[in-house]
Amino acid sequence: MEIQALKEVFAQGIRSKIEIDGDYQIRIFQDALKKLIKANVIESQYFLYVDRHPQKQIIFVCFFDKEKKEILEIGRDRVSTGNSRRKGHFKTPINMFKNTINHFGYRADGTKNKQGWQGLGKKNSRVWDFGWQKIDKNGQTFDIRLLMHATDPNYGESQLGKPVSKGCIRISAELNEFLDQYGLIDRDYERNKHPQKVQWLLRKNRTPVFYQGEYLIVSDSSKWEKSKKGGKN
Repeated sequence: MEIQALKEVFAQGIRSKIEIDGDYQIRIFQDALKKLIKANVIESQYFLYVDRHPQKQIIFVCFFDKEKKEILEIGRDRVSTGNSRRKGHFKTPINMFKNTINHFGYRADGTKNKQGWQGLGKKNSRVWDFGWQKIDKNGQTFDIRLLMHATDPNYGESQLGKPVSKGCIRISAELNEFLDQYGLIDRDYERNKHPQKVQWLLRKNRTPVFYQGEYLIVSDSSKWEKSKKGGKN
C-alpha cells in the first residue's frame, strides 16, 4: 500500500516524464540488486540510484524488497552530475554511499552567488551530505565533498539532464521536496532524532515512510555500453 501511494504522489509531484526502454531498466535494477546484496543490506528499504551516463543523467527512486530480492521503481527524474572537462570540476564518484549523521546534512540559506545563482536551491531546500570522496582526474587523485541538493530555479533547473555540476548531484526542487517530506533515505537521522541538531534538520511536518533507507548508489551505464561493444569486437 505504501509503495503504491508513493508512486502516485511521485507521479503527481514530479513534472519530468522520462521514457526509457525495458532493457535499460532491467540492467539498472540488476546492477542495483547486485550492489545491495554485495553490501549485505539485510532489510527491505528505499534507496536512490543515479546513472551518471552523460546522455542519461537519471535518478531512480526505488524500493528494495529483501525477501523477494526484487527492485521496485517509485519514479525517476533528471539530475546533473559532474563535468570533469571544466577547470575545478570533477566526475561524480561511482560507489554506494550512506546518508548518515556522521556526514551531517543541512539546509540552503537561499543566498545568491556572484552570478546570481541560488546554487543550493531556494531557501530551506535540503542538502544531503555523503562525506569526502576520492575521485581521479588527469592521473591525479582529489578529495571532493559529495552532496546532493537542489539547484537554482531559474538557471539550474533547465540544465538538469546534462553533466554540468562541479561533482555533486543536482536534483529538481520537486524531488528535493519529495525526499525531504517522506524521508526515504533518512533512516539514520530518524533513529537519532532526539539530539537538537537533528530535530532542527528534519522538517516538523514530515511524514516518514515505514521502510526508510540510507543508500545512494551512483553508477555509469556508459561503461556497460563500452564493455558490450568491446565484447562484439
